[in-house]
Amino acid sequence: MRWLAIDHGTKKIGLAFSDELEILSSPFEVWPQDDERTLMRLARLCKDEGVQALAVGLPRHKDGAESATAPAARAFGEDLAARTGLPLRFVNEHLSSAEAERLLRERGVKPEKRKAMLDAAAAAVILSELLEARRAQGIPAAQLD
Repeated sequence: MRWLAIDHGTKKIGLAFSDELEILSSPFEVWPQDDERTLMRLARLCKDEGVQALAVGLPRHKDGAESATAPAARAFGEDLAARTGLPLRFVNEHLSSAEAERLLRERGVKPEKRKAMLDAAAAAVILSELLEARRAQGIPAAQLD
């Protein structure tokens, strides 16, 4: 199943795709967040790229409680799912940006490029966590949980 993951922010969103076999999670792009226009672009992207399911990072605090920005991410994901007709999963994104920063630094990405890539890398981290959880539960790639 091909997934599109979204790291939702108030100013920009990071995007990542999985492959059909749910083995790889790859950063795609970072887009400006412009609600309606962004939703239209994402719906078109989903169609063009053969996306079969959506994963949206849900901001949570260390204790697991949703952060103040979680309702906006939830509403955005639900709006996109309604427009595309695709199934939607929310994924705890706690520390995804820190993990993405660490991975980019380990790969030798220069600081000025890391900043531009961070949100897409965070979306890839979010998607990797979802795919790992699905594998751990024994859910086949062609099936939703």
